[in-house]
Amino acid sequence: MESDKMEIYETLIRWLSVLNLSAPHETVQELCDGVALAQALNQIAPEVFSDSWLAKIKADVGANWRLKVSNLRKIVDGVYVYYQDELSLHLSEELRPDVLKIAEKCDAVELGRVLQLILGCAVNCRDKQKHITQIMELEESLQRNIMAALQDIEYIWQGASPSRNSINTMASTTGSAVASTTGGSSTISALQDDRDTLAQKCHETNKKMLVLIEEKSALQQEVTRLQALVGRYENPNLIGDDGTSLGPIQLGSSRYNDLRKLVDGLKDELLQAETARDDLKMKSMIQEKEIMELHQKLDELHGATAEIAQLKDEIDILKEANDQLRVCETQLTTYKKKLEDYNDLRKQIKLQEERSAEYLKQNLQYEEEAKKYAGLKGQVELYKKEIQDLHGKLDDEMGRTVKAEFECKQLQGELTVIQREKEHLLSERDSLREAFDELKCGQAMGADGTDGVGGGRGTTMSKELHSNDLHERIERLERENKALREGQGGQTALSQLLDDANQRNEKLREQLKTANQKILVLSQHHTDVTSSKSELELHLKPTMDISEQRTPQIDEGLQLQLGSLQTKIANLEAALAAKDQELHAADMRYKKCVEKAKEVIKTLDPHAINEAMLLDKAHLVNDPANSGPGGAGVADGIMGQTPAVTVRPPMGQQEEQLIATAFYRLGMACHREAVDARLLSGPGQSFLARQRQPTARKPMNANFPKK
Repeated sequence: MESDKMEIYETLIRWLSVLNLSAPHETVQELCDGVALAQALNQIAPEVFSDSWLAKIKADVGANWRLKVSNLRKIVDGVYVYYQDELSLHLSEELRPDVLKIAEKCDAVELGRVLQLILGCAVNCRDKQKHITQIMELEESLQRNIMAALQDIEYIWQGASPSRNSINTMASTTGSAVASTTGGSSTISALQDDRDTLAQKCHETNKKMLVLIEEKSALQQEVTRLQALVGRYENPNLIGDDGTSLGPIQLGSSRYNDLRKLVDGLKDELLQAETARDDLKMKSMIQEKEIMELHQKLDELHGATAEIAQLKDEIDILKEANDQLRVCETQLTTYKKKLEDYNDLRKQIKLQEERSAEYLKQNLQYEEEAKKYAGLKGQVELYKKEIQDLHGKLDDEMGRTVKAEFECKQLQGELTVIQREKEHLLSERDSLREAFDELKCGQAMGADGTDGVGGGRGTTMSKELHSNDLHERIERLERENKALREGQGGQTALSQLLDDANQRNEKLREQLKTANQKILVLSQHHTDVTSSKSELELHLKPTMDISEQRTPQIDEGLQLQLGSLQTKIANLEAALAAKDQELHAADMRYKKCVEKAKEVIKTLDPHAINEAMLLDKAHLVNDPANSGPGGAGVADGIMGQTPAVTVRPPMGQQEEQLIATAFYRLGMACHREAVDARLLSGPGQSFLARQRQPTARKPMNANFPKK
């Protein structure tokens, strides 16, 4: 059913195109503003919907739904008036189209109802034949939908009128036209729908007829009752309430007397009413005067209220001024406090300027000292390079001395052998003296010759063994080293490091000597064993089997000795690596402690930057001895031989002193802050009282002497 209604409404929209309207009317949205509908009504019934009425419809509505509602309401009201005045048809208010839905939501159902009402106006107007012919010229489906819309309009009407004949004629003409065009193409379902609609119409008309009959009978009863009452009062022989006949109104009759008494009573009441009226007039005059006086008083009171309002306004202004005064007083107190803080800040700024001037002077001094030290750096580096070269030469000479000592020992061994041979020869000489007395002098000369040869050889060997040049060079290097130490002046830490390095170097040299001696002894022993073995092989062939049996045992013993030496060397290397790790960890802990001390000193007192700079200098002096490129002469020589050499900077006392001073300053600062807070929080502290208080002391600047 809804789809059929929507189809009917679309047909009505297409029917509007027949009227040749100037406003857009193709879609529902274009018709919702009501302009096209008003133009259609103007064409259908110009005598009712005149141009003046059309001018009331606003054209440029746009998206303003309120203007749309006003236009549609004017159209619906005009259509209802047209049906009631021109067609004498009463339309129920329940079936009135909802213009709000049309304007806000573009409701097609409500718009279709408006179009149905406009179609009814077109079919029943003066030029209805023209509009009917226009409808007849449309398509067959459109004609059928328009006829269905006309049948729906009949349900809205209440009562019958002559104008319905035109609708019936139009329906009959359209029906005949449709029948002539379609013939037998109407289906059974369409006939059943028509039958149902006609039956429904008959049922509704029967109900209306019964209601009208009941109303007619009730009206007839009321008319008869009223007619009887009128005849009773018009009859001259009227009977009263007590059942007696009152008779006609004549002079001297009882009815006349009663009426005369009634008239006299009414006159008396009239006089009383006039006197009461006069009294009321007097009272009204008095009350009017009182009202005038009250009006005057009211005017005075109005003036007083105006003055009171002005006074209230002034009071409000004064209150606002008082509030502003309080705000200004609070701001003034805050500004006073800020001024005090500003004065304190100025004092602090002056102190900071003095400190900055001192720092500038110190920086200038440090720059001058740095310039002085920069000139000495080149000489120090040259001396370090010379020391490195001398250490290398010293190591070479030490190796040579070790070899010379080893050769000296070998020569001493040979000398002992020769001395034994000499003793043997002397014993032989003594034995031969007795036998050869004649050759005594010759043998003595031969013995002297042998002594001379041995002594010369011994002297040459002693000269080779005792190298005076090496001792002189070593002494000269030590003297130069001492001179360099004295020339550096004030760098005790570096001298101590050099002394420790020299001591360790000497120890390492002694160890190296002993190791070289052992190696040479073992090699000599090995050579002796091999030589003895060869001699034994040559001279003692019978004992070869025994020696062959003993040689594997000797080799095993040597291998065991070599294995034990290797294990000792591995253990020593592991110990050296462990010591290196311990030294590295100790250095890291030392650096962390120094950094913490610097941070504490910087946070407590800015003047302690000098002490931090002293620590940095001492650390820089110590670092070149360990890792710097200029002071690597001693350390590289030592670390090249043994990685377990450790250098501990002698800064423990300074660190302890710095930590103690930092802790003391922290305690003093906390105590000073607590005292200041207690003084500031005391009651009755005015501005002058706070100015009389002693100012905070400057922090102490303790400069430690340089070492």
